[in-house]
Amino acid sequence: MTITPAYQHLSETSALLIGCFGAQAVLGGLFIWFSQWQRRTFLVYAIALLPFFWFNYWFVFEVPIFNRWLALDFGANAAMLALSLWGWRLSADATQ
Repeated sequence: MTITPAYQHLSETSALLIGCFGAQAVLGGLFIWFSQWQRRTFLVYAIALLPFFWFNYWFVFEVPIFNRWLALDFGANAAMLALSLWGWRLSADATQ
């Protein structure tokens, strides 16, 4: 649903690439679940999210492989970034 018709070829490669998105989400979830959330963890996670914003912008507006449905991914990344920065800030208060 997110790949524009000009880039759809409905091959096994397409299925693999879409599966990679799911695998990345599962990996991210496992990382979140099993991490010991210290102040540094929140900051590192926030910084690690930054390249995903470039990815969202680039492949929707510059090389439009994905359609506007990828805005859902952008929204999720923005929420995770906001929560990470919030946790980073709160963890500073907790150590004082």
